[in-house]
Amino acid sequence: MNSDKIRERFGHYGVELLEQDTRTRLASLYSLSGEQRITRTLALTRFELPTHPAVSEQDAQIRAGDSIGATLRHAGWNVVKNHTTDCQVAAGKRFAALGGAALNPEDQVLVRVYTLSVLKQDLAIDYAIIAEAYHCEHIAPANTQPTASTVLSSMTGSQAVALNDLLNVMQAVD
Repeated sequence: MNSDKIRERFGHYGVELLEQDTRTRLASLYSLSGEQRITRTLALTRFELPTHPAVSEQDAQIRAGDSIGATLRHAGWNVVKNHTTDCQVAAGKRFAALGGAALNPEDQVLVRVYTLSVLKQDLAIDYAIIAEAYHCEHIAPANTQPTASTVLSSMTGSQAVALNDLLNVMQAVD
């Protein structure tokens, strides 16, 4: 999971909820550099509604600010990323501001969009669509990755909405 990779690489991992409503959550998955939080992943989650009763307890913890993957795994769910699409985009003003001195608005970053599903015994649930932008120091984009405009036409409706929402957030100024 992304949280494990951030902790292993940077020695610390935390989650800060930046925005949240019934359908969408925007979170900074960060590490610390001294006292400064460096966003390693800017994650926009579009929850599948209604929430399946089998994950309602974990959903409440997640919406209170806990890590999605860690919370679901801790409850015994197998977490799977399905229908993954990668592209590269400019970091944008907001992501650059959250990413510290090593990230500039024009820097190309990897964006990954996927459906997060959970499995336990005979139960399989699509929990959310997640669009994540990765800080270059965390996961660098490859020069061969397509642009967001290229991949949008191949995405499901919910994945395209999540990608567009994340791109808008990345460009915003706090």
